[in-house]
Amino acid sequence: GAAAAPPSARWEGAGIGPVCACAEGSGSPRSRHEPGPGRPAVRGAARRGGPVSGGGARCRGEGYVRTYVAGVSLHALVVEVLLKQGADPNLVLPEGIAAIHLAAGKERESGVRCLKLILQYGGNPNARSVEELTPLHVAASWGCYKCLKLLLRNGGDPNLEDQDGNRAIDLALEQGNKMCVQILQGFQYAWRPEEPCLARLALSNPAVCSLSPPSPSLGGGRGERAASCTGTGHSPELASALETFQIPDCKDDEMTLSRQFDQPDKNKKWREGVLKSSFNYLLLDPRVTQNLPFRCHHLSQADCFRSFVSAIFYVGKGKRSRPYSHLYQALTHYKGGKKQACPKVQHILDIWAGGQGVISVHCFQNVIPVEAYTREACLVDAIGLKMLTNQKKGNYYGVVASWPMKRRRCLGIHMLHRAMQIFLAEGERQLRPADLQIGQ
Repeated sequence: GAAAAPPSARWEGAGIGPVCACAEGSGSPRSRHEPGPGRPAVRGAARRGGPVSGGGARCRGEGYVRTYVAGVSLHALVVEVLLKQGADPNLVLPEGIAAIHLAAGKERESGVRCLKLILQYGGNPNARSVEELTPLHVAASWGCYKCLKLLLRNGGDPNLEDQDGNRAIDLALEQGNKMCVQILQGFQYAWRPEEPCLARLALSNPAVCSLSPPSPSLGGGRGERAASCTGTGHSPELASALETFQIPDCKDDEMTLSRQFDQPDKNKKWREGVLKSSFNYLLLDPRVTQNLPFRCHHLSQADCFRSFVSAIFYVGKGKRSRPYSHLYQALTHYKGGKKQACPKVQHILDIWAGGQGVISVHCFQNVIPVEAYTREACLVDAIGLKMLTNQKKGNYYGVVASWPMKRRRCLGIHMLHRAMQIFLAEGERQLRPADLQIGQ
């Protein structure tokens, strides 16, 4: 028989090529005056929040047809077929962009799905356009926070600059995309070239309990942007746990902590007494969790843990008689009683202003105050003070006070994982101003 036609000829003959000309209709509707496919240009589009496009593209060959159609048509089935046929997801088009740039600017479900496929087939989350824009720049500028998370989770480097010296967060700030700003501020893991996109790292260690391992990922919306895993963000132990997806097995240490305070010597003076009415609480941002208990069945345990940790903005110790006293100050500000707010209160007010409620996860209940304070200290040191709105570190009591800091932080990570399990089991419950009253 006759030789089979090359893939490019088959696709062009099948009418795939003209999809390029219809790209503008594949995403969300755009004004005819906005930049778009067939209109200039990569730089202006990214900066103004318009589609990233090369300007009047035509299908010119196998690689061009495959990648351009994959990126622009945003049809998951077509994308997958083309990639399986050997399309190069990293091919930079003559117009100076790659398919991954186009996919990164589409927040609709089909766009996110296509971006995931491109990454799974070797797409480079740090691919550069002719103007040094990365897919992160595009997603951040457009406000495509789902695409932004996916890119970061698969090795996107938020510290890369475009030709004007702007990072992704700079474009997000310029366009007023608050969710993207929060995500980028909380991200702390520098891209590692030796780790492939969507790599699955399986590390074995008898001293740790393993989570199903997706790829390096992000934190979300909190104060200062951490520089790297070993920098000024999370503790080195938690950074490692999030990156390698391994949770320290500290059951024995937790038992040691609890045992000491289970039957305290009542002749000894303990801070705030020995009544077992205390607990620990974690304040979570619902803009980050996005109803994690509901979504968790579709995520790996490691993804759940990363999202959970990313959402925590305050760690505290509570009392059973006044379970929501930690929200009273914010409620007073909300009602107009005060003007200046501490970071914790301001964060709560921001959540309320957006029409959502604060998530307060109560855990490690029915303990004496010093045990709750000790657990609080472990949690704060594990997460890292700069990643929280807490103003100071906690206080240790009992035998834990004599342990090395690394051991305390590992215990904190162990407790974080336990707290997440409580949260997932109980479900997400948001607290709005209408749900609270002073004295509650």
